[in-house]
Amino acid sequence: MQDKLRASPFPLRLADRVKEEVKGEASKNRRSLNAEIGLLIEEGLKWREMRSSRQVQA
Repeated sequence: MQDKLRASPFPLRLADRVKEEVKGEASKNRRSLNAEIGLLIEEGLKWREMRSSRQVQA
């Protein structure tokens, strides 16, 4: 059962500058690097969705 809840590994290449910036944010927010990257991706997707829905309404 636990295997179904575990996400598959996903290799991700980041520029050193971006990785260091995200590490700093993760540290400030008391999150792991992985959790911070996941949150940033989720927030980015929500932002895009909101932006595209506003353009449709205009």
